Amino acid sequence: MVLGFFGLLVLAPIVKGLFGLSSGLTALTGAVLLALMAIPTIVSISEDAIRSVPRSYREASMALGASEMQTLWGVTVPAALSGIIAAIMLGMGRVVGETMVVLMVTGNAAILTLSPFESVRTMTATIAAEMGEVTSGSTHYQALFWLGILLLAATFTLNMVAQRVLGKYQRIG
Repeated sequence: MVLGFFGLLVLAPIVKGLFGLSSGLTALTGAVLLALMAIPTIVSISEDAIRSVPRSYREASMALGASEMQTLWGVTVPAALSGIIAAIMLGMGRVVGETMVVLMVTGNAAILTLSPFESVRTMTATIAAEMGEVTSGSTHYQALFWLGILLLAATFTLNMVAQRVLGKYQRIG
């Protein structure tokens, strides 16, 4: 919620002024705020993964004549890749599950658009905003549950892709 207020009071006016919009409550504002939320998680866990690569790997690479940059990209990052992918997945999981922050800064407009400069409403925000007022068993109620199932399927697919990528790099290492 604190980040939502930050987005409302600081980020939305910046977006509004920067792009000359009538309102700063747009999909772009939500995307920037969600990125700001995910980055600390991704960076922190990725840093831990990189630091956990044994020093002997780097020393062996340097002893064979590789430069520091070659060692970083050819040895350290591949050895830490499963941790880096896990960090990205955790960051994305934090973003996908976020409801209130995006509800506050995206304008809460139930419209479909491809423009990042228009107000929108995310699926999680739609479920949160409408579930309390819908009649149990109605078509609207069922539609909200289908939104939840769609979110579950997207999360499952994302996890399956991550598992494939992790499996590929674990076999190599």
